[in-house]
This record gives sequence, C-alpha cells and structure tokens, in this order.
Amino acid sequence: MRGLAKSSCVAIAAASLAFVAGAPAEAAGTPSFSSVPEARVPEMLHPKDAPDAIPAGERIDGVRVDENAHRVQPSFATVAAEGGRCVSIGAIPQGVPPSGFAGTSIRVGGVLPMRVERLVERKPGEAELEIVDAWLDARTSSIRPVVTTRVPLTTLAKGPASYAVYGFRKGNELQVVMPSQDRMGYVDPRGEIGATTCGHLRIGLDSTAKNGAMVIGVARIRTTRAPSSRRPAPSFHPETLLGQSEALPPDMVMRVVQVSVSVSRTKRERDPLLSVSVGWAEDEDGVVAVRGIDGSVDDFAVPIAEPINDE
Repeated sequence: MRGLAKSSCVAIAAASLAFVAGAPAEAAGTPSFSSVPEARVPEMLHPKDAPDAIPAGERIDGVRVDENAHRVQPSFATVAAEGGRCVSIGAIPQGVPPSGFAGTSIRVGGVLPMRVERLVERKPGEAELEIVDAWLDARTSSIRPVVTTRVPLTTLAKGPASYAVYGFRKGNELQVVMPSQDRMGYVDPRGEIGATTCGHLRIGLDSTAKNGAMVIGVARIRTTRAPSSRRPAPSFHPETLLGQSEALPPDMVMRVVQVSVSVSRTKRERDPLLSVSVGWAEDEDGVVAVRGIDGSVDDFAVPIAEPINDE
C-alpha cells in the first residue's frame, strides 16, 4: 500500500490535516467481505432523456432551488438539501463521493439530471439508503421526481454512542456509508481530503485494487458521554468547532468519532479482507481545531500513524 500511503501523506501535508490510520478498535463482529449482501444502485438519469422544460411548481421534499440574487450573467442557482439529504447534479466528477453534498451552485440552463440521497436509520444498526432520481430545471426552480430506490444496508461495525457504519456490495466494490450528524471530514481511497455537511458519506472501495483501498472519516456526533480522562481533553469547546450551527441541551456534548474501513487481498486469499475500526478520536492524543488565517475554525485534525509500507 505504498502508493496509497504516499499520496495520503502529500494531501494531508498540503491541507494541514491529519487522520489516524487505526482508531480505537470498537468494531467487533465485522462481517466478511463476501457475506455483505449485494445491492443495486441505478445509474443516474441521462441528459439525452431530459424533458425540454419543467413547469414551475413541481417539487420534491427536502430540496430547495434559489435563484442567485446577484443576477450575474450567466445566472446561477443554488440547490440546497435539507433533513440530512445529499444532492448530486449532472455527471459526478471523478473523486467526488457518489453520495453528493448538502448543496451546490449550478449554471442556469437546460434540464439536468439530479440525485437526492438520504440515509434512513430506523434504529441503531438498521438502515437503508433512499435515492430519488429526478430532473432539475433551474430556470423555473422546479424538480420532477422520476424514480425512488431503497437500498438496504448491512452494519459493518458499531462504535460508541450507538454510532454504526453501514455498507453493501456492488460487484467487487464495497460501498461504505458513514453517518454524519453535522460535518464529516474524510480521506478517500486516492488519498484526497474532502468534507461533507449532509447526513452521510457514501464512498466505494475497490477490492481488486493492487495495494488495497481505504477510507478514513471523522465525524462530530451528539452524545451525553464526556470525553475520556485517559488523555488531556480536546483543546476546543464544542461551540468553537461547531460555530453557531446548533444549540445543544445542557446534558449533551459534541464529540468526534473516527472510522477507518479498508479492503485488501493477498495472492493467497480468495476473499478480500475487510477491516473496520470505530472509536472516539480524542482518546488517542487529542483533537485540535484547525484555524484559518482569519481565525475561523475550518476543520479538525487528529494524529496520524506512521505511513503504511508494503515492504
């Protein structure tokens, strides 16, 4: 996994972020790769099938389309998802998680394909993905739903505060689904750093990759459990890390949970090895807020282990 570790270190140094490669192991009972059920996620709608226009007034739940108030030419529109939904519009560029983001800005033009994805947790350890494929016409701020797909998820691991990591198989690829209550930072299998503010991150791990594949995520979750006293407490107050996004009840705190999921296989193994680790991030060496030049808190960082070497 030399290539993966090297690219991860370069990306982390450039962004002044670090993620640990082995969180506290609270993920007993991880299923084998082959035991994870396969599920089908349809391809997004194709632009060639788009209608010429969608009349004003057509909507779907949890998505809002706002015309840019600046009236620049060409004009843009903002698409914002609510209720933990994630949106993707048009073709998804390489490296972008298929789950999408909480919102995006698009150039107003013809009708575009749009996908709205939401993680539905009925109870800890029982969840599904709700995927709505639709047409978006930013000229009329309208959305026309076409088909809804529900994908059952398998629990890959359970962590503290009832946090669960989910997934399903898509051929040789493991689709990992990590819930996020506020904001999630991650390092993808290419070693690139990203962040999402919608309700989950879905990302694929290719089990046929020569050096294996890994995704690492850190997410803030609400809990009544105080930070561990084994190590110094984090050097931030929850409100500092959260900004003004929400007010917490007196008995609640925001803590950072850390997830590491990897698949790998040697020549001697027929079935890929699936490894999942979940735990509190600050129990290791502390979580620190990363401040921008203007003093604003942009992200968070946790210590990184030594790079993986395949020698």
